[in-house]
Amino acid sequence: MVRIIAELALFLVPFAAFALYLRFGRKVDSLLDAWSLRALIGCSVAAVLLVALSLYFIEVAGRGPTTGRYVPPTWEDGVLVPGHVE
Repeated sequence: MVRIIAELALFLVPFAAFALYLRFGRKVDSLLDAWSLRALIGCSVAAVLLVALSLYFIEVAGRGPTTGRYVPPTWEDGVLVPGHVE
């Protein structure tokens, strides 16, 4: 659930940043009038790139060791021993 919220937040960051820029940087009163198709496409591309990069880095950081032999979960003396790499 946290990962979904993080991905959604990363997707919305470029749009929020552009809206803040319009409001405080260019002093635009009506934010809807200032959004052009070019700005919307630019924010969408930036949002997709942010989400894709975050998915890549989450995948790379979440990997365990890739060397060794995988030992599946087993029951030992009535206790479940989780799978691991030796």
